Amino acid sequence: MSFKPDMRVVVLSVMFLMALVTLSQAASITSMCIRNCGQCKEMYGDYFHGQACAESCIMTQGVSIPDCNNPATFNRFLKRFI
Repeated sequence: MSFKPDMRVVVLSVMFLMALVTLSQAASITSMCIRNCGQCKEMYGDYFHGQACAESCIMTQGVSIPDCNNPATFNRFLKRFI
C-alpha cells in the first residue's frame, strides 16, 4: 500500500514554504537597511538623519538602500546646519 498525498496538502505545503521565503527576504532587507543607514550615521554623525534613512529604505522594500560612499544614494538624508 503506497501513500498518495492529497493535492490540497501539497498545495498548502508549497504556499507555506513560499510564505517563509517571503518573510525571510523581508527580514533580510530590513536588516540591510538598518545596517547601511547605521553605518552612514556613524560616518557622517550629526549631519546624517539615520532614522529617516532607515524608514525610507524599509518602506521602499530596499529599493533605496543607501551606499555611504555614493552621495547620490543618501544625500536627501543629510542635515544642513546654519
